[in-house]
Amino acid sequence: MPDARMAKSLIVTGGSSGIGAALCRLAARQGWHVWIGYGEGSDRAARLADELNFEDRAARAVALPLREPDRLREAVARIAEKDSSVSALALCGAPAPDVASLLKLTPEHFRNQHEAAVVGNYVLLTEVWRRCFRPRGGGQVVAVLSAAQGPPTTPHMASYVAAKCGLEGLLNAAAAELGRAGLRIAITRPGYVETPMLNAFERLLLERARASAAGQAFLKPEAVAAALLHGLNNPSATQEIVELSLDDGATLERAS
Repeated sequence: MPDARMAKSLIVTGGSSGIGAALCRLAARQGWHVWIGYGEGSDRAARLADELNFEDRAARAVALPLREPDRLREAVARIAEKDSSVSALALCGAPAPDVASLLKLTPEHFRNQHEAAVVGNYVLLTEVWRRCFRPRGGGQVVAVLSAAQGPPTTPHMASYVAAKCGLEGLLNAAAAELGRAGLRIAITRPGYVETPMLNAFERLLLERARASAAGQAFLKPEAVAAALLHGLNNPSATQEIVELSLDDGATLERAS
């Protein structure tokens, strides 16, 4: 990975598959140096890095397990030591949703989701700020939230929805405290996306969801990645969080 101060580098969580992998491909092909973060998908991340490097793109796989704060800190320290051009962080990684009635979920379901979405992303964001963004005078964060948060809130996804709402609260706090120092944040809220996360849902539930989509297909991960990349390539001039439209992958709206 080149360490050119005039270059731009991006760290992506969940970069081994789904939306994260799609973003790594799109960003690398537009000149970004990409750090492909993974939790359990080390082989997939390595193959993606090989694919992009074969195309003369700059990519490297890095373990970013969101439930292991110490390993996150160590990883960011290594990245900062090797690459002074990190200017953006994409929060695409998340555990698959626990699809069950609120009354059947357990505290462990909520704990697992919260540890990754809130605690893990808190550690990652603050470490990247201290080691990468602050020395540059600022940086960008883009994050994948969820249409399941509502309104209306999607039923039978309580632990996942609570974690995404927690992540949104974390981002609001980061913007309030670090916005004046140069942190810029954009979010998107996709609905169903054609990724391996759909395996968490029962087939009949997905069939009903597809039938209720009024003839519209589920989103492709490339569509969400295109919206995220547009946000990275067009950072907001304000400190307020902006929302990235998925209608055309290009519209920026102020988050309410």
